[in-house]
Amino acid sequence: LGHVNDPGVDILSVIRSFGLAESFPEDVMKSLKQIPDEVDEEEVKRRKDLRIIPTITIDGADAKDLDDAISCKKTEHGFELGVHIADVSHYVKEGSAMDKEAQLRGTSVYFADRVIPMLPPEISNGVCSLTPDSDKLAFSAIIQVDMDGAITGYRFEKTVIRTKVRGIYSEVNEIFKGTATQDLLDKYKPVMKGLMTAREMASITKERSRRNGTMELESNEPKFILNEDGICIDVQPRQTGESEQMIEQLMVTANQAAAKLAEKEHLPFVYRVHENPKSLKIETLIELVSSLGLDFSGIKKENPSTAEFAAILDQAVGTPAQKIVSYQILRTMEKARYATDPLGHFGLALADYCHYTSPIRRYPDTAIHRILTAFVNKKGRNYINEHYATYAQDSATNSSEAEVKALVAERSAEDCYMAEYMTQHIGEQFD
Repeated sequence: LGHVNDPGVDILSVIRSFGLAESFPEDVMKSLKQIPDEVDEEEVKRRKDLRIIPTITIDGADAKDLDDAISCKKTEHGFELGVHIADVSHYVKEGSAMDKEAQLRGTSVYFADRVIPMLPPEISNGVCSLTPDSDKLAFSAIIQVDMDGAITGYRFEKTVIRTKVRGIYSEVNEIFKGTATQDLLDKYKPVMKGLMTAREMASITKERSRRNGTMELESNEPKFILNEDGICIDVQPRQTGESEQMIEQLMVTANQAAAKLAEKEHLPFVYRVHENPKSLKIETLIELVSSLGLDFSGIKKENPSTAEFAAILDQAVGTPAQKIVSYQILRTMEKARYATDPLGHFGLALADYCHYTSPIRRYPDTAIHRILTAFVNKKGRNYINEHYATYAQDSATNSSEAEVKALVAERSAEDCYMAEYMTQHIGEQFD
């Protein structure tokens, strides 16, 4: 592949050793020619027209695959949240070469200097990306939320949208902090009312999650700073501001609504599940917590609640023990996975959960869109069961395996970056 010290060779070796596909097969690239650049007017007529609604995407400054937009307004009893997701399954037809390749890949894989995408950039960064001031096909979740943060109603619709602003996390954070320039305020003026309403709603749903026992685990995710040659010259903790947390909260709400609908209608489905921790791991956690002088009497060894874990974490917050307790709680929990049964999500303290909001980069979301599209188009329970039961099972199994492979590959690459960074400090001493 090249000399061990050549920039990028270590990451290339990770990509090859995990068998990650660096390019798309010829039949997939050929099929791209059949996908139009513009939205088909006949398709627009078949959909709910939401182009007048002030919608906004909010992503990192360098993001190109804008797959989710939001809108939010006050109602008599609370809020109406719109989460508008790129309608990937409309373009990636079931059983097509592109669909089979996406199912095989299962997920996009992210490295500091590149992405191994699940779908070709012509789809993810092109026709499906919700760029501003252009008509885009979406699958929208319209969700009613009361003033206590509870979901009281929802509907899913095939829509056409036209986002008004291409939002950037750092800019929205400036607005929320009250330090935005006039230019920024002018840029966000068309969506300001909805943005502030979404902020209010997200704070209410977050508080509800906290009451239900959701844990605020300390993130130790690193951000790698590379120079123009692709060499890691710095490692920093990844920071998240209020806008990132707001979007995460709104996406969780949409994911909940999709899972609630599937369970209520008994649809074959791909749930995101996170099972209860095993008792042996809990004993290890108790051993550590007791040695740190924290009260562990509230934790049950069998079937503990998320709130019991959160209570231990609360004791450690602000103390030198916070990092190690947060880390050990992470180690105690099971790995989240995809399944066709709604087994609940321990980490989020939710009974119903799925991944609906990122079909550009995760296959389970695409599978869910396909199943919900059949439901929305009134295909009938028998048709949906016969057509999608095996498909949902295959998608859950394949996607779980692909996710683990991607995670291990990403961590292997991170190890390379960290080692590369530390070679610049050989012989130095640190506290």
